[in-house]
Amino acid sequence: MSKSFGRHLRDLRKKHSKYSQRDMADMLNISRSTYTYYETGKSEPGQEKLKKICDILNVDFNTLLGYSDEGLTALVASGDSGNELFGALSPNEEQIILAYRSMNSEEKEFIGKQITKIVKGQ
Repeated sequence: MSKSFGRHLRDLRKKHSKYSQRDMADMLNISRSTYTYYETGKSEPGQEKLKKICDILNVDFNTLLGYSDEGLTALVASGDSGNELFGALSPNEEQIILAYRSMNSEEKEFIGKQITKIVKGQ
């Protein structure tokens, strides 16, 4: 993750809630400075904190990380192509993403579970 993630997190917090940085920190059981570091790109939340942030802001994981169309639009509009966030995609990766986006929610859930099994098996 990077400064672009931090800017995106700040924008999501302001767009999807009326919470201050202090409010977010309290709900995440972290210091305000730690949360501020998330928004400035000086620190990165772990997986559990990312999930909790999704719950608080009522967004999905892809939106939080800027992978949704809405999130990518926000990153591009801010002058950041998002490459810092997830690197350049190979043509194969682009095809996988396009295929995933065309799936219904049940298919996406199934694929997510399969990927998790594969990664844990390594």
